[in-house]
Amino acid sequence: MSISRRRLIQAGAFAAGAALLRGPRLLAAGQPKVLADWHSHYLSQAELDFLAQRQTPPRLVRAADGSWGIDSPPTASSDGGGFKGVTRSDIDVRLKQLDQNGVQRQLLTQTLPLGFDATLPLEEQKVLFRAFNDELATVIAQHPARLLAVAALPSADPVWAAAELRRAQRELKFIGGSLPLNAFATLRSAQTLKPLFDEAQRLRSHLFVHRAPASSLLPDQPPVVIPEDTGFARWNLINGTHLTAAGITLGLTDFLDPYPDVSVEIVMLAGFLPHLLDTFVSAGRSNGIADPLARLRRLYLDTGPYSRTGEWVAQAARKLGADRILFGTDYGVGGGDRGDIAPSIASLDAALTSAERQRIYIDNSRELLKSKGIV
Repeated sequence: MSISRRRLIQAGAFAAGAALLRGPRLLAAGQPKVLADWHSHYLSQAELDFLAQRQTPPRLVRAADGSWGIDSPPTASSDGGGFKGVTRSDIDVRLKQLDQNGVQRQLLTQTLPLGFDATLPLEEQKVLFRAFNDELATVIAQHPARLLAVAALPSADPVWAAAELRRAQRELKFIGGSLPLNAFATLRSAQTLKPLFDEAQRLRSHLFVHRAPASSLLPDQPPVVIPEDTGFARWNLINGTHLTAAGITLGLTDFLDPYPDVSVEIVMLAGFLPHLLDTFVSAGRSNGIADPLARLRRLYLDTGPYSRTGEWVAQAARKLGADRILFGTDYGVGGGDRGDIAPSIASLDAALTSAERQRIYIDNSRELLKSKGIV
């Protein structure tokens, strides 16, 4: 890192810390700090009711303290033990968070790491996902100027998923759908989703791809490997590898060529992709791809929880281009009033240049929303 950039970051960190000490940033009339948070989760009453009726995992279980947790089977993306104290998402608290931090809109998605795509029978998924989408539609209908939504979609039935995507966009006023990351483990796996992507192209959909296991009915799914030591680090390695694999499939193969009007967002900076991008570009050229960087730049990468690791975002902006990075916070995992937007903004204020912040906080969202017919 250059001395000038280090000084800029240090100055930004001081300014961000001072801003936090002064208190929350309230929305000024017509001038938000951030136009949209593209990575947040909504835990629905429909999901909680569904899980409460099940006798086998995934199911809702009560802890000794009276709180509810979700008991899930282990998957390629999780040991199943990470969702405790869950309650339906509190929309009023969410909107206050947006106001306090100067965020105009937020995209609401299913909590894909719950792993339903890999742990529920397909027919049960359809019932649950449709109920989730209907409930989410009532939420965004109450706050159309503040909240956006993408539909929960199963990876194992792309024809049904295409019909549900069409219903979600035409009837429920969603902007697209969400899919589990491991559906894109390889090109062969991604190709099973052709009917869904064909419909997404007709609808000009936004597809949100989140870290999560996909159905075992898809080919080339990663094995379930539960770390026996240092799991706190090894799960990051496992999921970072899965994220990068999806970035390679969607960014470096020809899968997206027929879908120029489908915007694809991969969460968490597509894992290690920014760190390995120079290698991918060089190797891609050596293997017959004329412009690997241009292919990768078809993707949007969101910051998600890595918004709190500002230098990673700064590197992604330098390598891929700030115009391909979407601001996201990972707000709302576990439902209730969980989530804090302020640390994400403080970290990125410190790490990014003013031009990068303008792009990531405002311009990218304005252009993407406009492409979806939203002003």
